This record gives sequence, C-alpha cells and structure tokens, in this order.
Amino acid sequence: MHCGNQLMAPQGWGTLRAGETYHFLRSRKNRIMLLRFAGDRKHQAKAELLILPQGAFEDAIDGGQLVACPSQASLPPWLSPLEGVDLTQIDVLRPRAKKSHTSRVEDRLLLLAPALEQWETILDAVKPDRLLNTLARNCKPTQNETRYRLWFYTYLCFGRDSWVLLPPFLNAGHHDRFAFPDSKQGRENRKFGKHYGFGCRHDVVDACIQGWLKHSAPKRTMQDIYRRTMKNEFKCRPMTTAFGTEDFIQPEGKPFPSYWQFRYRVLQKFGLDAIQLSLYGQIRHRNRKVASKGAFSEAVANLVERVEADAYNTDERPKGFIEGSTLPALSVVIARDVLSGLKLGIGFSFGAERNSAYRAMLFCMAVPKDFFCSLFGISIEKKHWPNEGVPGFMTLDRGPGASKKLQKDLLNKLPIGETAPSWTAQSKATVESSHPRDIKIEGAPTYRQSDLNPVELAKQEIYRLLNYNRTADMSARFQPIGDLAYVPPDPISLWNYYDGRFRNDSLPMPIADAVRAFLTPIELTVNEKGVWLLGQRFESKEFRETGLFDKLKRASTTVTIQGYMLEMAVRHIWVEHEGQLFMLDAKLRLRDDEGLLYLSHKELEQWDDVRRDVDSAFRPHQHAVTTGTMQAFEADVGKPWDAAKLRTGKPKKNAIAQREYEEASQYLSGKKRA
Repeated sequence: MHCGNQLMAPQGWGTLRAGETYHFLRSRKNRIMLLRFAGDRKHQAKAELLILPQGAFEDAIDGGQLVACPSQASLPPWLSPLEGVDLTQIDVLRPRAKKSHTSRVEDRLLLLAPALEQWETILDAVKPDRLLNTLARNCKPTQNETRYRLWFYTYLCFGRDSWVLLPPFLNAGHHDRFAFPDSKQGRENRKFGKHYGFGCRHDVVDACIQGWLKHSAPKRTMQDIYRRTMKNEFKCRPMTTAFGTEDFIQPEGKPFPSYWQFRYRVLQKFGLDAIQLSLYGQIRHRNRKVASKGAFSEAVANLVERVEADAYNTDERPKGFIEGSTLPALSVVIARDVLSGLKLGIGFSFGAERNSAYRAMLFCMAVPKDFFCSLFGISIEKKHWPNEGVPGFMTLDRGPGASKKLQKDLLNKLPIGETAPSWTAQSKATVESSHPRDIKIEGAPTYRQSDLNPVELAKQEIYRLLNYNRTADMSARFQPIGDLAYVPPDPISLWNYYDGRFRNDSLPMPIADAVRAFLTPIELTVNEKGVWLLGQRFESKEFRETGLFDKLKRASTTVTIQGYMLEMAVRHIWVEHEGQLFMLDAKLRLRDDEGLLYLSHKELEQWDDVRRDVDSAFRPHQHAVTTGTMQAFEADVGKPWDAAKLRTGKPKKNAIAQREYEEASQYLSGKKRA
C-alpha cells in the first residue's frame, strides 16, 4: 500500500462510513493519516484529514473491514470526467484562450512551494491543518485556507502530478436551469436589454419538443420548424419594433423561446444525428454524416463468399454502325468480390441497364475468362483473370438486375441473397467504389463522342477491367500475416493467395450449362447453306457432321431451331440439336478481314433493317429498269420487244434459209468477204 491508495469500508468501520472513498496518505509514529475528499457540482470541494491509530487500522485491514477499492482513480473526484485524457494537450483545443490551463496549474504549484518544501514537517505535526492555514495566510496574495489545504493534500495523494491542481472548469454551466424558471439566463440581448426574453420552463420545453415532432420533415430546416412552432404551438405573431425590424410577440403574455433556446432544447432531447436524419433523409445522412463503422470485407473470410453487382454507363458514346451517328452510352455491369476486390465478371447492354447485361455478367463469371475474352477477339492468359464459377451469395441492384423474372429463372441455379435498396450506394460500396469516375465540366452541356462502335467500346471496358485487376491497390484488405508480407497488393495476387489455401466458395458450372442458364434464347433459321441470324451465316465442322444440312438439301426446306447468343458479341452463337449444344462461328461471304464479324446483335438488327429497306426499294427498281430497257429497244429498233411469234413444228432448212444463215454469220463474226 502506498500514498494515494483508495480504501473503502463495505460495512462501515469506526468513523469511516460505508459507500465513501478514503485515500491513504501516510503511516508514521503509530498513526495513520487518511483523506476524504468531499464536494460536488453544487458544493465546493474540500479535503478532510482523518487520523487513526496504526494498530487498529492494520487490524481492520487484516479483518477485511477495510479493503482497497476495485477501481483506483488517477484524478480527484471533481476531475473524474477527464480520466484517460492527456491533460498536457488540453490547451491545444483552446488556441484563443486568454489564459492557458498550464499557467493556472503552474500558478497554484508556485503558491504550494513553501508547503511542499516542508511537507514532512507538516504531516508530522499534531495538527497539520493549522500549519497549512498559516502558510495560506502568508501567501501573496493571501489564499483561502480551505482551498489551500485541498491543493496540498490533492497534490500529495495523486502522485504529485501538477495537473491534479487543474480548476474544475469542466463542471461550469451544469446547474439546473429549471430551478430558475423566471430568470432570463445566458448572454444579454444587445438591442433589447439584459433581461429581454424568458427563462427555462417545463411547459416551454415541452412545446418546443412537440413543435419539432409535429413539423419536422425532410428538406425542412430548423429555422423553418421554429417558425412553424412559434405560429402553431406558441400562438405568436410578428410585431414591428422601434428599430424597424420584426420580432415575435405573444398576445397573452405567455413565455416563448428564442430560436437558440428552441434549437438547444431540440438537440438536447433528440441529438444531432436525429436532427440531421430528419433534415437530409436516411441515405444522405448515412453517406455524408455517419462515421465509418468498418470495412465490408470484415464480414467475409472466403473468396466469392459475398459478391456485389452494379451497373454504370460509359462516359463515351459509341458511333453508329451504318451512318456513324452518336448512339446512347453503353451500360456496363460489373461483379466484384468483397474479400479480394477482384472484378469477377462483366456484361453489357446497349443504351440502358437491362436484364440481359446482368445475365451476360453471370455468364462471364461462370466460364473460363480466356474463353470469354475470345468471344470478343481478345486473347489473354488464364492467370490474368483467374476466377471461374458463380457465387453462392450475391448483392444485386434494385432494378433490371433484380427483376422478378431473373430471380425466378435463376432460383435453382444461383442463390441470390440480397437486393440492395434503391439509391443506396453504400449498400454496394465495394463495387460502387470501383466504377470509373467522370469529371463533370461546368457550363453548357457536353458529351464525349467516341470513334469506337459498341463492340469496340465493350472491348475497351474489358481491357479496363483487366487493367484494374492487375493495378488496383488492395492494401487495406491485407491482414498483417507473415505469409502476406511479400504478396503484391493487387486483386489478382490477393485472389491467388486465398485460392491457393482453398478459401474459395465459387460454384463450378460447365460452359454448356452457363450458356443455357444465362445467355439470351433466340430462334435461328437453318437451310442447306448454314444457320442464319439476321442475314449472317453461321456454321461449324461439328454441327455439319450431324447431317442436318444434308437432310435439308434433300428436302429442299428450311427449319427453325433453338439457339443462344451473347448480345454484345455475335461472332459466335450456340444451337441446340438433339439435346446437344453446338458452338457456331460466323462466316464471311468472301475472303476478307475476319474482324468484320465482331458485331453486336443490335448492329446485326440495324444491318438487317437497312437491307430490308434496300431490298424493298430494289424490287420496283428491277421492274422500272426492265421496262425502261424495253422502251429504249423499241425506240431504237422500231419493233416491239416481244417481236417473236409462236409457230408449230420445226424450222425448215431449205437453200434460202441456208444462204441467209451464211450471210448473217459473216456479219456476226466480223469476217465479211468482199
């Protein structure tokens, strides 16, 4: 036991009362010195010195009548709210203070210097308080004796730390306002006087609370609520003052609050968070006002345990396939793993966020990525996009991605676990934060016209995703583990680390199953020449070996079959035949660049529509040109186009006919004889 230890008597002992704390000061000359600090916010603190016989004290310790307090305070009771605070730094928070707390503490310590120089003499005295009173009167200026003794004993009891001499200014302003209902408190009104206004009354506070509850609403400020409360709850009306300004008056003379009184009572009752929540709405309050409650990755332990999906529109607008016009932006759907930050899949739709884009994204997730990229004519190594398989839990956007049709279709194939609320970016923060950021230019509206067509723009987004997976910094997801010390902070490296430890919840799915589950079903026309989609011919060696083309050749007929397509890349399609899925390749009609085959379904539709218009105009063109040709001939020859007559039998071969034939042959052959 040392100086400053805090003791208690659980059942009371002698003059020591139960429920109070006593501080051990000194054991010397067969006597024990204890201190009891009294005082609270309403009463000035003081120190009471208790002297006990040493023997009786030690017996009480041995018998358990006196025990050490479970919690030992490091500051006196009047400074207890500052426990754990670095008091040496509190002046940093008061840069404009006229006098620092450090100087106040140093001033008190300087006044205590004479007593501290002879502290042993004082404590050995029969009546230490008398010596301290004398020293207090001898100070320049003279000090209050009770306060001087308090400083001295407090300094000795709490480790001779000068900061225990800090004045308890933190307790200022904590008096009960309701105790003085008719007294106007606070700063005086500069225009209308010190006592202008009303004090704090329970009925006024209740009316303030009721006014806020009644009139608060999103986009309604505190000033607006105050005005409505003054009108409806306090029945106040405006009045012109002698200064020409308007102020409130209560016709019956009843008290009413100022704006700052109203605001203080509302904040005191509901707190700032509730006020901001009412004003800004839940989403803005959550996004801008509430502090972070931790990373989303803290809730997962395995790869693909939780996946978030969301769409964004490209900043660039693609050019048209036929006329090169400006087309709507491309909608890009991204799926991202919460643990590694890896972008797992990508899908596209043209012009708007559509269900098909989410299906394409899921197809991309399910299949090997080198295979997926090859559908767009991109060649990559599997290590540059390593994930494969669908997730067991996915958070989708509330929109086309979460349509009831999609969820119903995928119920047995993909367990969609959560649908994010509308307009809540933080509900999908992992994927939202990885979207490309656009810089908005002020002034007249502008847009970026790309020289790329939709398929080329989609390929650019795939390359952007590949770059992100290899360059994004995921250091915030790295737990201090020895094995992770030398792992690069990119998503692929983090994925490979956990995947190598079998911490991967991906559900495998064969390519054929992924095609049937996620790609867009279509009907295809088949004849002896191949499989046709909007004027584009498809075939493959494997499909030709089924013999379907030979059957159609013999039957001279055309049939339709079920197929599937990836809408943004119809370089390849899939067809179902006799329960088997075949992948077909688009074919050129003449020897040319195979890059011409990389088209989207929309571009094929546009091509087909234009060709239908051209064909429709070409049919009357054929008739008109033929008629014109016949008319020109008749004008030149002077005889009708159909000058021949139908006769029976065979033409006669007499001498006259033979001579005319020979003459005509000479002119036609260009060998006329002289």
